[in-house]
Amino acid sequence: MNISLGTPPVPFLAIIDTGSDLIWTKCKQDKKPFSHHFDPSKSSSYSKVSESCDYYQLRDCKQNYVDGSVNVTLGQETITIGLRKIPDVIFACGIPSDKQFESYDGVVGMGRGALSLVSKLEKHVFLYCLASRFEVSKPSIFLKSQASSALANTKTSIQTMPLLKQEGKPYYYISLEGISVGGTRLAVKKSDFAINNNKDGGMIIDSGTTFTYLEERIVDMIYNEFINQTKLKKLTSSYYQGLKHCFKPPNKNDIIPNLVFHFEGANWDLPRENYIYQRKEGAKACLAFIANNESDKLYVFGNMQQQNMMVLYNLDSNNLSFGPAKCDEL
Repeated sequence: MNISLGTPPVPFLAIIDTGSDLIWTKCKQDKKPFSHHFDPSKSSSYSKVSESCDYYQLRDCKQNYVDGSVNVTLGQETITIGLRKIPDVIFACGIPSDKQFESYDGVVGMGRGALSLVSKLEKHVFLYCLASRFEVSKPSIFLKSQASSALANTKTSIQTMPLLKQEGKPYYYISLEGISVGGTRLAVKKSDFAINNNKDGGMIIDSGTTFTYLEERIVDMIYNEFINQTKLKKLTSSYYQGLKHCFKPPNKNDIIPNLVFHFEGANWDLPRENYIYQRKEGAKACLAFIANNESDKLYVFGNMQQQNMMVLYNLDSNNLSFGPAKCDEL
């Protein structure tokens, strides 16, 4: 997503993240004066904030993600999106703890919380379309009326499902009821993905997390059924960023079953490129699912599974609509 920060506006390329609230960018530092990073001292609209990080629920001035974290310093600034200026937005100068954000200048939080960009809009409606990871095009994002018209103009079938809330959490929860591999429904129940009595668990949809996170026994079930149907050889060595359910790469002409996530009121059909990960052609392949064995068991529907889908969030009516699209052509 391309937005601008400050006065005069300085453009930066950001990740769209529906799993968090905070807007942050890499800023100029005295010891590392990168010219392409934002310099608050050169913006006439920048101001410091009097509240502490704890006030904004940023413990130890750190923004945590599923697969990384960023140390932040808070400020207040004007954000420009297209021709629209939004003043007095809380943002942060961020220092990533790893190489995850090397290709981007920062993150635009699109979650449910008070710091989110969505909370600054008159109508809380937005849409994004993520191109294939093999395409060089940037994600398309539309806000408000543009989002609704973009979805209405698509010629593909649109499905809609409820967006659920969890008090005090910025996430968009979705109700997963089952999973099918090649038409075979797995022996999993809706309760396996539900929020438990301790307010833990549940599944969220997250544009900022690459892969989908599920309980390990459920990933094992998908893997075993996939191998049973394809007859591909299992490869047991670990692979990439936690992916370990791997197999001999299929040929282009091999019949690969579609994977379907059955949500409340909608079926999200995943073609092979949305759930089989290969670093390059001919390399071994893995299912794009990571086992989450943490005690809270928060499951995540990641962005690889959302490729070439128009995904519209309507927070005023609390629902999510989606339909297939060629995102690199938008």
